[in-house]
This record gives sequence, C-alpha cells and structure tokens, in this order.
Amino acid sequence: MVSRAEAVSAVVPSTPSKAKPTKQEHGHQAEAVVMDVDAPQESAIVGSSPRRRKSKKAKKPLDHADPNQLSDETYRAVELKQVSGGTLTHEAVVFSSDSSLFFLAKDNAVAVYNAENAEMVQSMAAANKKQGGQAATIHAIVADPDQAEGQRRVYTFSADCRARLWDADAGSLVREWRLPGGVAAYVVADPQRSNVFYCGMRSVPVKNQRLSMDKMKYMVSRLTLAEDGSVQSEQLFKMTGLLGLCVRGDGQWVAAYAKFRVVLAQVRGSGKAVQHSWGMTERVSALAFHPGEPVLAVGDWRGRIMFWHCVDAQLMGAQPTADRRVSRHSHHWHAHRVNTVAFAESGTTMLSGGEEGVLVLWQLATDSRSFVPRLGSDVMGVAISPNQALYAVTLRDNTVKVLAAATRSLVASLQGLTFADSSQCAKPRLARALQPNAFTTGLVVHPTTHHVVLNGEPGHLQVYSALSDRHVVSVEVASFNRTGGSQVAASQPHVDLVQYSSDGAWMATVDSRKSAECYLKFWSHDPATQKYRLATRIDAPHMSGGVSALAFQPPRQGQPLLCVTTGRADACFRVWALQTRGTDHHYWSCRSTVRYREQFPRAVAFSADGSTLAVAFGGAVTLWDPATCLAPAAVLVASAQTPAISGLAFVGESPYLAAWSSERLDMWNLLTGSVWWTLVMHLLAVTVHPRVSLLAVAARQDPAADSLDASLLVLTPESPNPIVALSHPVGVEALAFVPSSSTKRGNHPAATAKQLVDPLDHNTLIVLTPTGLLNIYGATDNDHKETVVSKASPAKAMSSAVFANIFGKPNSAPAPVAGSSVAANAHVRQAMRLVRSAVQSAYVNAPYHVLPPVSALYDQFVTAQMHPTTPDIPVPTTSDDVEDAVMADTEKEEIAAAVSRPATVDDLWSEANTTLLQSICLGFQAKTD
Repeated sequence: MVSRAEAVSAVVPSTPSKAKPTKQEHGHQAEAVVMDVDAPQESAIVGSSPRRRKSKKAKKPLDHADPNQLSDETYRAVELKQVSGGTLTHEAVVFSSDSSLFFLAKDNAVAVYNAENAEMVQSMAAANKKQGGQAATIHAIVADPDQAEGQRRVYTFSADCRARLWDADAGSLVREWRLPGGVAAYVVADPQRSNVFYCGMRSVPVKNQRLSMDKMKYMVSRLTLAEDGSVQSEQLFKMTGLLGLCVRGDGQWVAAYAKFRVVLAQVRGSGKAVQHSWGMTERVSALAFHPGEPVLAVGDWRGRIMFWHCVDAQLMGAQPTADRRVSRHSHHWHAHRVNTVAFAESGTTMLSGGEEGVLVLWQLATDSRSFVPRLGSDVMGVAISPNQALYAVTLRDNTVKVLAAATRSLVASLQGLTFADSSQCAKPRLARALQPNAFTTGLVVHPTTHHVVLNGEPGHLQVYSALSDRHVVSVEVASFNRTGGSQVAASQPHVDLVQYSSDGAWMATVDSRKSAECYLKFWSHDPATQKYRLATRIDAPHMSGGVSALAFQPPRQGQPLLCVTTGRADACFRVWALQTRGTDHHYWSCRSTVRYREQFPRAVAFSADGSTLAVAFGGAVTLWDPATCLAPAAVLVASAQTPAISGLAFVGESPYLAAWSSERLDMWNLLTGSVWWTLVMHLLAVTVHPRVSLLAVAARQDPAADSLDASLLVLTPESPNPIVALSHPVGVEALAFVPSSSTKRGNHPAATAKQLVDPLDHNTLIVLTPTGLLNIYGATDNDHKETVVSKASPAKAMSSAVFANIFGKPNSAPAPVAGSSVAANAHVRQAMRLVRSAVQSAYVNAPYHVLPPVSALYDQFVTAQMHPTTPDIPVPTTSDDVEDAVMADTEKEEIAAAVSRPATVDDLWSEANTTLLQSICLGFQAKTD
C-alpha cells in the first residue's frame, strides 16, 4: 500500500525531500503534508537547465502536412493590428484653411478630424526603421501659411530631427527635411513669409543623460525650408528651460518664456535679433501678441494676465536690455494658473483658460467678460478657426471640445484615453513620481461589451472601445471638486479597484481618498438605460487600510452570488452575498469574515465553475470552499523563499492556477497539488484569458537598465515555453485579453485544426504603454504559417538563443497551444497516471480535490458491485502493470479525442471514469486479500 504522502500533497517544497511526512498546524486545523513529488515537475525553474525525462514509449511526431493533425510548432504570425488611445492635447488644435477640418498631433501621427462632428477622417504617420518601424513622436504641428485655396496642408516637427509637410486631402507625405541643430521642440510659423519658422531647438540628449526641463538649453532659430529639401538656419538667441514661443503678426517680434523669465527679440532682415529680457517674481505660464496693438499678454500662476506695452522699436531701442521697466496693466479673473491666452483676429476679444475649467471671453473694448463654464477639466489650449466661427478648446483630461463662437454652444467633442493625461509630454516617470498610485485598476475587460475599463479622471472610471478608438462613457464612482488647487487635489477621490460579474449584471468598485475613507460599492446594471445604478454602499469594508483585492464568484444555480474582498491591514478576507428583499430590491451584506494564521491576504480568485476559492496569504495559496469557508481545503507553498504573492488567477477551465509576484510566476497543477513550472523574471504585468487557457506575461528585459524595453510572452498553462514572444520597446503598464464576441467559454468558435494552432486568431492582446497608447496585437490576416517567434511590427522578434538560455532546449514534442485537448499533453497524461495510481492504492485517504465527483462514479461503482464478473477486464498482478495496461488502452482514444474536438476537464473525467472504476475495484480486491 502506498502511503498518503506519496500519493497527493497539499504542500510541495521547491526541492525534493526524502524526509518522512510531517504535519504542520495552520490557523483552522488544516493538515498539510510535505512530500516528494518530482514526477510532474519536468520544467524546472527558469534560469536553470531543465531536466528532461524520457518517455517510456516513443511517440510518433505529428505530421505538419496532415490537416487533420494538430501542429504545435507553427501558426499564423502575431502582428500589431492597431494603435489606439494616446495623447491628443499635448499640442494645440490646428484648423485647416477652410475651417472644415482640424489637425491633432496624436503622439506619432497626424490625426485629421471633421470639425462638425469630431469624427476622424484619416491618420498620417511616417515610419522610422531605426525605431522598429514606429514613427517618431511629433513635438509640434503648424498649419501651412502659404497654402493655395482649397489645399489643406500642415507641417510637423518630430523627435527624429525632421520636418514634414502633409497633404490632408491626399493623405500623403509631400516633402521631408532633415533639421540641423537637433530637435524642434517649440515651433511657430512666420505669418509674413512662406516656409519660414521660428523654432526652439535643443540638441539630442546623450543616452542616460538626465536633465530637468528647467535646465535644458535651447537655441531659438529661424528656419527656412526650401522645396529642394535644404534647410537654412539662422540662430537668434539662446535660452535655458524654454517653455513656449509666440510671434507677432508682422513677423518682426518673437517672444519666449521660461519659468521666471520672459525674452522679447526684435528680428531684423539680416537674421540678427535684439534681445530684451525680464526676470519675473511670479512664474510665467502663457504668452500671446495682440494682433493690432504693440502689446504682449503674459499669463502667470497667480491667475493674472498682464498687458505689457513694450512691442515698440523706439521704446526698446536698438541695444539689448535686461529687466527694463515697461508700462503694464492687468486683467485678473482666474483664481489659479492661466494656461492659455489667445486673441481673435480683430483684436477686440481675448480668450483665456486655466485650472478652473472655464473659458473666459474678454471684451477688451468694454472691459466686460463672458464665460463658458463646466468644461470638465483644466483648459490647456485654445485655437480660433480662420473664419472666426469656431473655438477649439483642449482640456487636461485628453478632451477636445469645439464650440460655436456666436452661441458658445458645443458643436463637437472628442474624448481620448484619460490615462494619457498622467503621461503628458511623454514623461511617465515624472507622472508616476507625482502620482504613484494613479493607475490601480489595471485593464479590466467588460464581460459582455468587451470594452476596456480603467482609471479615468479623479473618482471616475473610463469605459473605452480600443478597437474603434473611441471613448464610450465615464462612470462617476465618487464625486469630487473640480476646482483646482493643491489642497483640493490632495483630497480628491480615487478608484482603487473595479470588477464585474461574469454576466456583467453587477459591478463592484472600491474608492478611497488619501485620508482614512474607503468605500465598497455594488452597482446593478439597468438594461433599460444600459447604465450601472448604485445598489449598496459599504463604508470601511475592512475597518482600516482599504481593500487589496476583489473578485466575483461565477454564478451557480440555486446559490446566491458571492463577492470576496481582502483587507490591507485587518488580516482577513470577507465574503459578501447578494440578498433579495421582495421582488426587485437587491442588496449586499457580509456573510463571512475569515482569518488565516494572522497573515495578510493580497490576492483572490475563483475557479471557472465557482466551486473553489483561492486566497494568497504571503507566499502561500490557500484553497477554500466558498459555500462554508470554515477551513482551507489545501495550502499550496512552492518554497520557504517564495515572495509575497500579488496576483492569482485560474487559467480558463483547466486544472491550473497561476500565482505571481513582481519577481516570480508559479503555475500550480491542482490535479497533483504541485508546482507545474515556475517563471523567474522581473514581471511588469500578468493577465489571464477569461475563456481560453491562455495567459500573457510582460517582463522587463533588463531590470538593471534604464530602458523601458519589455518582453511579451503568451503561454499555455501546460508549459513555460512561450508560444508567442515579442519585444515591446515602449514599455508596458498593463495587459488584457479581449475575446471575440463569438468565442465560447473554454473553446474557440470552431474546433478546426487551423484555429486550434492560432492562439490569437479569435482573440486580441491589448497592451497599455506608459504614454497612454493601446497597442492591439492579433493574428495576421493571411493564411500562411510562420515560426513560433513572430516578427511583429513595431515589436521586434526575440532571438531564439535568448529563450534557449532561459528555458533550455525545447523537447522533441513541444507543448501544445491553447485550445488543444489537455489529454493530449504529456504533462497531463503523466498527472493522470499519478491520479490513477493514487486512487488504486489510497483512494480513501486521497484529498477530495484531486478526485472526480461522487456523482460521476456512483452509478458505475454500484453496477460493478452488482456485476462483479465484468467480461474482458484483465486483472494485472502489479500496480505498474495496471498503469501500463490502462494507458495502453486509453492513449489512442485520448489522442483521437484531442484531434477531433477540444476536451474540457469534465470530459476528461468522464472518459476516465471506467478506468478509475477498474482501479477502485482492484483496490477493494487488494484490501480484501
């Protein structure tokens, strides 16, 4: 008789141990057994050379030429299908000459929109082969001042030190120039001379050179772009920490500003400039020239707009001056910083905006004001159309609103990804330093609409359609004061977590403030309005410290819906149950509060059928029955050195559970209670497909380097060898799998061999970058096969030698891709041999979570007892003979089932019932003898 310790374990050490089984006490009298299980651990920890075990029988490899057999080595390549999101408002809007279109510098492309409805007309971008096929970021966009009537063209100045001329009507690149002197960060066009621009040029920084913005040195130059591709550059003056430029209508005066300095330069025909500068006591935030009077408008952080009467050659003289007093008078309405100032062409109206979210229209002749309030966010820029009929207002929350100048009414609105606001001007590290917890929800995919849900403006969730690149709706979880100011910003609410039930009928959110306030809210979906309505609010659900994890139980027939939360500081997890009063009144209440050895839970997950609850306490994973939660059914520990687990997820309907931290990912096989494989990398994000047995991992390529380069790995739970490996050069903030609407749970829409070997054929992988871009990866549209490591663009293919050093040389029979039958996998067949051996020798003492349900065995068990003389059942003499006989009889049927259709775990147990019954009978006979 084989001992219980040799059969199944609840605790598996990282190295095999020959010590006798020992019992360890846990918080709820749970019994844990330490044992030696090295049979299923064929894939050792990544970083070492895996020890490969030879199979007893030589398996014939699958014929790739046969369409009826699965191919594990080839599939259609994965490529970058689309780029959504991004920052829309880091530069002001530019109108076309006929005011029918407006242009935006959308990160690395020129996006063209219809001014009447804000619908995108087209997007234009130039590829840069040195950057993996991705175009360089556009720093400035300027309308062509010399375009003919009917033409709609714009200039762009990019980070690759190039200027480009685009034709919006043809959607093509007209001409390109290489700029001398570095990158043009700030650009304005000369209104009097064609192809002439005033640019704030900065040299390309040396790699790893860190300079703050106020210490960056700029050269303000005048560039002439010739039609033959040549560039003439005239240097005007130098300035440190340049923040903006503007030019007067006659083209003879140029103004620039830094934090506490304003520079005014008179440009002469020879290209020389007479420079006048002033030091400021208040920080400057905006500049603009009056179109008709010699006035320079200067906005500052106190909310003032100062009119400087200094644009006069006789007043300023022909010699450079510094800190000369000039005549000034102020216009003061804003309570906080003024972000933008603009004048109408007539000069009688001035527009300004700032942190109040209000557009102010100043009537300079009568000294009166009118307002366009409640724009929703800080006003960052204002543009006036050439026909003076439209105002385009850019807001901090990545929104562009087009207003009618006559009625002040909203004409069109364009909402981008709000997360991009935290990465304005491509400075994600600075944004994370200012708001380290600004992005806490991750990318959550709505179960029915497949829209991505993530943090929006303070106290809000943004629902965004990544495939159509459109904002869907903003959900107000907690109200906040939109008035600016540091003290108000410190008390604004923040949405920490959001989760949906599997049918989308319920949404749970956790919001908090920087104080001790924390709220757990349950929202019910109203089919009539297609909105979520607050049903229950629970104040301080975990007393103090907030909530660290949140998960819904999949609905189970005849049982109330459950939701589990884990506390950050109270060392417990709570089970919340849906209650019904009457016919239409639903509310949530706490059903259970569970503690485990006074440890702090950090992650929680439900199995696909909702029968098992996994909660991570430190480096241990505990398995519970959610119906009772009296004691853990099992405790899984990889090793004593396992770091605290930060995430848990059951992988589809397979018997695998993924547990990860920032440095390690363990894949547990619940059939054997052991670690199937381990991935040791610097992990950035992990996501699990909600329906198919797939997971994606983003890892830092070189944790010691300052680069944001990351690796994207798509894996199946059976093997640590990635079926997709891509290099993502712009960093990864979050990942999400988005299934197609036709994908059924557990399988692809049609069980053909072609779809089974294409892991992303009916799924897309969305990658959120630190700069607010949504990169969408999917299978290529053609039908020809490529190698496993796909050559996606802009992502660069990883070298196979790199993964050979990490994972070791591949087996002769590689791991199957997602969607194939679990019975056809060598690892799973070996696990089934262990289970059958355990049932045959110690079926009474084996833990229940590795056995099939009693309902599946009862009928056959009773039938076997009533008819003991079952024909054609040989009785082997030893357990080894039993195992070989069982596998010999069933192996062909298992492989045939894998080819014909994808089998679930329930199907696997159904096929194995007869074999298990035979083993049970043999066990009875052995005990009787």
